[in-house]
Amino acid sequence: MEYYDQHMHTFFSPDSTEKFENYLKQTDNYVVTTEHLDYYTNYPQSSDVILYYASYSNHIDELNRSYNNRLLKGIEVGYTKTDRQAILDYLSDKSFDIILLSIHQNGNHGFMTLNHDTKPIAEHLEQYFSIMLEGVKFATFANVLAHFDFGLRGYDPVHVEDLIPFESVLKEIFTVMIENNQAFELNTRSMYRYHDVHLYDYAIEVYQSVGGKLFTVSSDAHVAADYRLEFDAAFELLRKHEVKQLVVYQKQQPIMVNLP
Repeated sequence: MEYYDQHMHTFFSPDSTEKFENYLKQTDNYVVTTEHLDYYTNYPQSSDVILYYASYSNHIDELNRSYNNRLLKGIEVGYTKTDRQAILDYLSDKSFDIILLSIHQNGNHGFMTLNHDTKPIAEHLEQYFSIMLEGVKFATFANVLAHFDFGLRGYDPVHVEDLIPFESVLKEIFTVMIENNQAFELNTRSMYRYHDVHLYDYAIEVYQSVGGKLFTVSSDAHVAADYRLEFDAAFELLRKHEVKQLVVYQKQQPIMVNLP
């Protein structure tokens, strides 16, 4: 089996209008989309984002009749402490091939709006990584921690030196992930659109230092033009760290494939 992109969005997510067919036309491999699930109980400026599972599944089933069953199902779960039970209730009767865990907001605002925040970065990182640790401890159902740097995109620039004081909590996060058999995602949108390659270079080393071995590379595409965005560059970074395999998920079961 060849490796395939495992973090993409379509019109089933509110921040995308893309069609499944435009991803399917670019590859003969499997295609999986990971549509958003985000609750905003403590963040009334935004409405809850709920994936309409029946419509999503029916649409995929219909397309699979024409595309040789190459479409898989995925979801990106945004962790919020307040809505943990709602997340569990939503997932309880649904089937996905891959579940991503993301930390998108802190209960007061989304992390992509942090350019409007005057909080010092050290204070922010302490909060952000504490929420992430809560999230990985809770989300034993998840297969992958997506874009570990999402909450850093609102600060520009962020340096490795900013992360070093929080290395112990990063190691704790990664240790919990390893216990949960969760993979670390190299999010190429973060790396090459938000210029965070240096942060991933550092995080890979920290993850490996506590025994981490499961990696995914994903584009986080919201348009088909970003399918497999800068994958070759991400693969080269992994080779630098002597990574030889990646993991893909089907029916939430890990399958190891050789690094291309």
